[in-house]
Amino acid sequence: MRYPRNAALVSSAEATAARPLERRRVSLSAIEEPLLYGAAGASYIAIGIFVTQFLFSWFVAFGWLLLWVWILPATVRRIRR
Repeated sequence: MRYPRNAALVSSAEATAARPLERRRVSLSAIEEPLLYGAAGASYIAIGIFVTQFLFSWFVAFGWLLLWVWILPATVRRIRR
């Protein structure tokens, strides 16, 4: 491939800046993920102290964990966009 003689050389930083920003999937950091699980567990126990029936349901526990670890981060990512 031949380039014209008067073509200016472009540094890699300028070439990167000229490209449109690509959309990347943001993943949870190594600190955020355990914090989410800890917050889910702590809030589940705290609610279970006041509403004892809440602790006895495995379906509620699974839904609570799903809410905290999957739905809550997805909602926050959507709001930040």
